[in-house]
Amino acid sequence: MAITFTKKHVATMAEVLDRDHEDLDAAAVAALSAALEIIEKRAKFTVVGQLRFPAGHLTPDEARANQVALGWYATEGQADAAALSLVYSTATHETFQTWTLPIFNGTPAAYYTTRKQAREAAENSLKSGPEAELQRRVQWFKDNPEAETPDWGPIWKTEVSV
Repeated sequence: MAITFTKKHVATMAEVLDRDHEDLDAAAVAALSAALEIIEKRAKFTVVGQLRFPAGHLTPDEARANQVALGWYATEGQADAAALSLVYSTATHETFQTWTLPIFNGTPAAYYTTRKQAREAAENSLKSGPEAELQRRVQWFKDNPEAETPDWGPIWKTEVSV
């Protein structure tokens, strides 16, 4: 089961279409923009698969080496269920290698920035005491370059809750 939409999503689309638009093209652009926004908020996972092949029988470069990306899923459980149903076909007796992947809606640069922030947060969570407080203060200066420096006091007297 792919993404399902709620009454709230339908109401949002109806509201967009009920607005006054200059012409049909403007209405279509508004509706498509609203639909894309709803899908980007809802779609969190996708399933990809590739036909499995015995060694020497079928290479991934051949036209018969089917690769597929299934639709969008709101939860990882829905995506996992779809991936499991793709693993073996009773109709064609083919097996697929499947993966459930998170969806990132954005540019490659934004994706790498997000990964860098997640990695830094994970590294900071491993630090403790004065080292963690120092890192917190450094991050504050990165986030607030124009702000006046607060009077935090010395790091070695700072209590850090872990």
